[in-house]
Amino acid sequence: MLTRNQCLKILFVEDDLAAPTMIEDLLGSFNESLFLLQTVKSLERGLACLEVEKFDAVLLDLSVSDSLVGSEAIAVLKARWPTVPILVVTDMNNENTALSVLRCGAQDCLVKGRFHREVLVRAIHYAIERQKIEEQLRQQALRERLLGKMIEHIRSSIDAASILQSTVAEVRQFLKTDRVLIYRCQDWASQLDGEDQKGAIVAGDGLPLGYIENQNINAALAVSCFILVESQSVQAIADVSAADLAGSCKELLADCEMTAVVSVPIWQSGDWETVNKTQESSVLEAEKNQDAAENYIWLPASGKPQAQGLMAPDSPAENGNSLWGMLTAYNCSGVREWQQWEIDFLQHLANQMAIAIEQSQLYRQLAIANQKLQQLATTDGLTGIANRRQFDRVLRLEWRRLAREELPLSLIMFDIDFFKLYNEFYGHLGGDDCLRQVAGAIARSTNRAGDLAARYGGEEFAVVLPNTSAEGANAVARKICDAIASLKLPHARSSIGPYVTLSCGSATAIPSAQESPDTLIRSADSALFQAKTEGKNRICHASSNSESSRIFR
Repeated sequence: MLTRNQCLKILFVEDDLAAPTMIEDLLGSFNESLFLLQTVKSLERGLACLEVEKFDAVLLDLSVSDSLVGSEAIAVLKARWPTVPILVVTDMNNENTALSVLRCGAQDCLVKGRFHREVLVRAIHYAIERQKIEEQLRQQALRERLLGKMIEHIRSSIDAASILQSTVAEVRQFLKTDRVLIYRCQDWASQLDGEDQKGAIVAGDGLPLGYIENQNINAALAVSCFILVESQSVQAIADVSAADLAGSCKELLADCEMTAVVSVPIWQSGDWETVNKTQESSVLEAEKNQDAAENYIWLPASGKPQAQGLMAPDSPAENGNSLWGMLTAYNCSGVREWQQWEIDFLQHLANQMAIAIEQSQLYRQLAIANQKLQQLATTDGLTGIANRRQFDRVLRLEWRRLAREELPLSLIMFDIDFFKLYNEFYGHLGGDDCLRQVAGAIARSTNRAGDLAARYGGEEFAVVLPNTSAEGANAVARKICDAIASLKLPHARSSIGPYVTLSCGSATAIPSAQESPDTLIRSADSALFQAKTEGKNRICHASSNSESSRIFR
């Protein structure tokens, strides 16, 4: 709003020498000088003046001796200085002319010789106020579009890290501030459980190298979170050096390179009573990081921390929410009077980020749960390796893939020798332990990415070896049998020797789309049967003509 007796600087673009005198007479006929008029004879000179000086308004004669017609002259002015109000002065008393210049962006149209002092002064004042209102509406629309774009991005992503980083970058660019960061405060609930989870800067834009790792800065930010919790307010400090801050708080903020700062809380739903019980521990943690951190809190007679700032309406903490962290923007080089719309803008973003963070956490928990379910569905509960269901699935997939590529697929099937007698002698718990150790040895011996070790059933195991020849399969079978032998698992009921041994049957084939992977299973099982009937503790391989070749150990 214009203040009383405010001197306004007016640029008058007019090539008629009599007109400026008339305007000066009208504007200068006051007891006090309220207007400073500068006259130029062409639009080109007017543009040059606007380059070097600031004017509150422009009076433009449409008939100045430039190549541009009236509407074009207005367009040039508005394109380069959109916030400067333009009042057109013309000889033409024509309604169409007036409407035309208004559509082009002028604030008013005055006909020469048809206005007196009060009309001119009022027109100038009204034009300036209307231009300010238009600019405010334009800025508001711009903010709403940016906010809508940011909210759309936040809602369309479940990657919290990406959301936070893009948000700080866009906020810094829009607010034209030096630095913006998001600080994740300490997880007080985790501290109750004995976990060591400290606060940290999780996103930042404009931060210099080493800033995030600076313990003094993290200490100050940790205490800032505590103040936000206690005061239930937004921290908005226009000038840190002139702020009423106790102790070494100013020094701490100087270490953080903050001259003007605004911080808004990011709330999350939670048990507020639990948070209240653990607030003190967060401050103690901050004190460990920085001895001077306690001076960041001003404890008056009431014993409660206080901070400068604006009270947040309908504080989420009153509704049982806890502080997840804070969104902070600040200047390094100069003071800044934070506007209410800036604070509202940041608060709205903080609310949307809180929703996105909770959504991301829910998706993460869901992903973990799905992963666990998938693991339960594909893993043998006793041995921890793949189960029969996963074996069947992988074998089918590899059979189809290698049929297309015309590459070999090998299968090895193992059986623990005399396992029934083992169970009877050592008991089922001993038998279960034996199965686990044998499964572990098999899994450790098949370390290629595509290999799969699985429990086929009971004491029987299987290994799927994609793109593996018969010689390669025999080498893997020997490696597994050697691994079992090195375990030296006692077997008092074995007629072969004192330790647990395996019988192995392997088969190799180039898969065909006309055949089923069951043919490979039958060949490997046939080779295994041969190994068992011929004395166990040996490897047999099924040849291409379905006869098995014996490989004794």
